[in-house]
Amino acid sequence: MMDYQYRRRAFQNLHVEQEEAKIDLKQKVKKSKSMMASIAAFFSFFHHTS
Repeated sequence: MMDYQYRRRAFQNLHVEQEEAKIDLKQKVKKSKSMMASIAAFFSFFHHTS
């Protein structure tokens, strides 16, 4: 009986970790997209001024 509970808890923890990893990845993508957008805006501005 303990084995079943242990496995169930381990499976739940794995699921939670997967969800957290997905959320973390989404936040990283958002940050990198905004960073790329600001870099692109800077370069287009720089290009027009020269």
